[in-house]
Amino acid sequence: MQRTTLILERTAALRETFGIEASWWSSAFVADLQALVTRITGTTATITSTVRITAEIIDQPFVIISGDTPHIPETRIRDAFTLLESGIDVVVGPCDRGSWYILGIRQPRLAAHIPLAAGGLLPWIDQIQRRGLHVIQLPLWFRVMYPTDLATLAMALRTMPAGYASATRHLLGDNEGSLAREWGA
Repeated sequence: MQRTTLILERTAALRETFGIEASWWSSAFVADLQALVTRITGTTATITSTVRITAEIIDQPFVIISGDTPHIPETRIRDAFTLLESGIDVVVGPCDRGSWYILGIRQPRLAAHIPLAAGGLLPWIDQIQRRGLHVIQLPLWFRVMYPTDLATLAMALRTMPAGYASATRHLLGDNEGSLAREWGA
């Protein structure tokens, strides 16, 4: 199975809380996710702000990563692909705020109903399970949605390898391996 990955570009959503800085953060996040996907799959991800339209041209299982998770552990992406390859219909990585950070979808037609807003994830999962499809949840993770999340992100990055999320680390002030500047606290 070819490993097709989409990165859901989140600049518009980030603009609501980050203002003009949203473009900087979004660009760094997407660059880091693109590097991560390339390292894991050997191919580049498709960047999109319209998952439903993009998914219409895909005829195989795929993984979508929320573009505000530059700190997503490699294992979550690998696990999503492995579970899809084993026959699971939907892999969900739930977010701490009621949405998702990663989705693996075996049948591209399911993308027509992907919840993009918080609160839509559980009803969507219920609907899929009522249709008899198999859903597996990955461990809870967090997305960067508010400036205060940048402090949590900085702490999470401290536990990850030094080369992880380099563009995001740069914006956080990690130019020499230690995150010298905290944001949003």
